[in-house]
Amino acid sequence: MDELRLIKKIQRNGDRAAADKLVRYYYDEIYGFVRKQVPNLDIALELTQEIFISMLKTIGLYNIKKGAGFRTWLYKIATNKIIDWFRSRNYSKMIKTISLDEVEPVDESDFIRKLENRDFAKKICGFLSGVPTDTQKIFRLHIFGGYTFSEIAGMEELPEGSVKSRYYRLINLIRKEFANYE
Repeated sequence: MDELRLIKKIQRNGDRAAADKLVRYYYDEIYGFVRKQVPNLDIALELTQEIFISMLKTIGLYNIKKGAGFRTWLYKIATNKIIDWFRSRNYSKMIKTISLDEVEPVDESDFIRKLENRDFAKKICGFLSGVPTDTQKIFRLHIFGGYTFSEIAGMEELPEGSVKSRYYRLINLIRKEFANYE
């Protein structure tokens, strides 16, 4: 697939065939990213549709010559849509307010193993809605999107050290919050 050619066709004249190819190419990947984070299939499908609708509505704003790749841009849209969905569900009312002031070393492997459990992932995603949006983005892109800290730093225009610091502070908070979860 020549992604740039398809994007140019969509931007120039709204080429539906090019849009269809672009959506089909990324659909499974983005759906998988969403499905790991939301509680059920119907919601994941709905959010995935919203992500691609938003992508197509704003593709005219995507700058091919600017540094970020299209995939990166699409993941930013997806991450923002997921965060918006959790906000709309008022999860923040269900979760206590947290502070990101405490930092301790953390064993990330145990946390990631637990995250593979759907119920635990659901609780974590609910918990995430109580943290600042920029920290949520970092966590979601790293854990669910598989992006490196360096890639996230580029996407969010932050120093890599800040990205790592926010991520590990959040991991520590999650570890403390769910210390008794088996």
